[in-house]
Amino acid sequence: MHRLILTSNTYRQSNQFDQEAAAKDPENRFLWRMNPRRLEAEVIRDSILSVSGKLNTTMFGPGIYPRIDPDVVNTGSRPRWPLDAKDSTETWRRSVYIYVKRSVLLPLIEVFDCPVTTVSAPSRAVSTVSPQALALLNNEFVLEQARYFSERVERESGSDKRSQVVRAFKIALGRSPTEKEINWSLAFLKLQTDGYSQRQNDKPEAAALRDFCHAVMNLNEFLYVD
Repeated sequence: MHRLILTSNTYRQSNQFDQEAAAKDPENRFLWRMNPRRLEAEVIRDSILSVSGKLNTTMFGPGIYPRIDPDVVNTGSRPRWPLDAKDSTETWRRSVYIYVKRSVLLPLIEVFDCPVTTVSAPSRAVSTVSPQALALLNNEFVLEQARYFSERVERESGSDKRSQVVRAFKIALGRSPTEKEINWSLAFLKLQTDGYSQRQNDKPEAAALRDFCHAVMNLNEFLYVD
């Protein structure tokens, strides 16, 4: 039975969009493609660390306390998370090693539907809400890792903008960009560089590359299973 299911045409479909099929069955009730599936909360954090080159692959041992804003920790009746916790190589381990406190969850993990720890959760809820996009745009951890990602891209591809775009796509998405995507990316880099230059930023090109890498980490292709 399992072999029959796994080798069926329906099971092996991609999630590629088809305009004609969508017009006939917009809700995909007849399974003309695989429904898009977002990565789990912990995997999103691990993927961000992986592309930035900062993932600590150390296994076993005690859990970790990544930094949480003290104002968030203090919302409880008493501190249940170290108020002086700081992000470093020690806390950039896989998310499975994060301590789980019932009243204090890592905000980036919580917003992407990690299991609620105060009640039984037989399955994970799956939501798509604006705070998720805002977290990826503004979260301090994400911004820091975007900078490390850009430094990795520049280190591995040099100063040529086209090479940087290709390398960023390879690292984050596992593929080369199309010519149209390269042109869009180069236009974005130029726009950001010009903007930072007008603000007399000391390193406008580095700042622009950081913003580009940040944008790549916000792509659906990075957050969803293909």
